[in-house]
Amino acid sequence: MTEENKVNGETEQPTSVKADPKKQESPKPEDQLAEKLPPEQAAEKAAPKADAPVVTPAAAKPVVEKPAKADAPAVEEKPDPKKEEAERTLEHFRAKIVGKFGEEVLEESLLAKYQPTYVIKREYWRNVVEYLRYDNSLLFDYPEVMAGTDYPDKGYIEVVLYLYSMKHGYFITVKTRTPRENAEVPSLTPIYNGVNWEEREIYDLLGVKFTDHPDLRRIMMPEDYEDYPLRKDFSVWKE
Repeated sequence: MTEENKVNGETEQPTSVKADPKKQESPKPEDQLAEKLPPEQAAEKAAPKADAPVVTPAAAKPVVEKPAKADAPAVEEKPDPKKEEAERTLEHFRAKIVGKFGEEVLEESLLAKYQPTYVIKREYWRNVVEYLRYDNSLLFDYPEVMAGTDYPDKGYIEVVLYLYSMKHGYFITVKTRTPRENAEVPSLTPIYNGVNWEEREIYDLLGVKFTDHPDLRRIMMPEDYEDYPLRKDFSVWKE
């Protein structure tokens, strides 16, 4: 205000300041919506809502256990024709051996993978094998293989012989057992000359002496070797 205006008693009018459009507050979306709604709806929209009711979740349904299924009826196993045939063969030759020598000659008879197998007491070993070799109803003329196995936990060595009858087509296994200490079995070379080297091999590697063998000596190890490499307690580090 100038001095002249003060003297004349004039008052200065305040100058209006224009609002900055950038700083002007934008209307809220709900206010814009209310402007477009009819008056009664706008009033209803603007009125504060009452507290929403609390919805309690429904109680969980009780779990009902299903009754256990009844056990299915056991399925009857079908007989194995191969096993049945093997059992008949086992009993057939067992009856032959027992009928000739009596029950005391056999320690046991069993099927080993369908193979009829007879464990013959050592003192009857040669006699029973000779009978199997020459009896016309048997004629086990081909000794397929002969071998030995050590069973230290049972205290014996087992000699096994696989026999085949080329005339009748029979195939059986015969075994005998000897104590590990002073192991000794009657030789079968008088019956099957072809087991000569096999008995020597069992003697060489397991220490089983075959009585009446025509040439019982080591076949692989040196003659002065004092151990038996196929015995389970054998060790190259043993003093």
